[in-house]
Amino acid sequence: MSIEILPASDALGAEVTGVDLNAPIDGDVAALLRRAWLDYQVLVFRGQDLDQHRQLAFTRLFGQPGGVFSPRPQRGLDGEPLEPGIMMVSNIRRDGKPLGLAHDGEMWFHSDMCYDENPHQATMLYAIEIPSRGGNTLFANMYAAYDRLAGTTRERIRGRTALQMHEYHRTDRPRARDDMSDVRHFSHPVAISHAETGRKALYVNRLMTARIDGMEEAESDALIDELLAASEDPGIVYEHVWRVGDLVMWDNRCVTHARTDFPETERRLLRRTTTEGSRPFETLAEYPAA
Repeated sequence: MSIEILPASDALGAEVTGVDLNAPIDGDVAALLRRAWLDYQVLVFRGQDLDQHRQLAFTRLFGQPGGVFSPRPQRGLDGEPLEPGIMMVSNIRRDGKPLGLAHDGEMWFHSDMCYDENPHQATMLYAIEIPSRGGNTLFANMYAAYDRLAGTTRERIRGRTALQMHEYHRTDRPRARDDMSDVRHFSHPVAISHAETGRKALYVNRLMTARIDGMEEAESDALIDELLAASEDPGIVYEHVWRVGDLVMWDNRCVTHARTDFPETERRLLRRTTTEGSRPFETLAEYPAA
């Protein structure tokens, strides 16, 4: 079967057919997939049958698998020890303890690891158990979000950084405080240049962006609200409705993602891998020479 890459929406994303991720992937196919990933930002592979070892092998085509920084179980649902770099995302509990990163219900838009100096570059999720409704993943195109900003707003954010922080137990917008020692946090440019495509992308999100550095709180909040309105516009969002066997990968440098609510009585289980990344900068000139 020949490989086809079909747009998944007008906003971003593409579905790839004709590739069996359980089989070895040669260099030409890997290069084609990487080009498609950079072009479409999100790739969807339906009907895959992957164990953790094959998922890691596919992940390595795009970079070194990223570490798992949250506490995680050491074994999967089948009792098999989990390899380094594997995280389960699930609301399932075993012996009263979460089987994986305990995600329930809705989750706001965010970019994985944006609170770290070197955020993860790619994230891949493989669907093992899916609820009967809901639990969809929304992907927003941050290139388009930046392009939609008024020229005056682009000037306001030029040279600005935003504080990103990791505090998942919150039920409201994040807030910086004097003592941040117990919270993972880092400031990155409000708009970054993608290291490979060179395109500008907005780099703020509702779940983790706490403030625009150097601004008074009221001014910072108003600007963040304006940026979030651009970054969550339905016109730049692709909603992925999961099926068992889906492998979806996305580019954290130019995509944010969110999750829709789903019945708390139903199970949801996905396997997550990432690739290591590097610090994003506002201009291409700031990146270290290759």
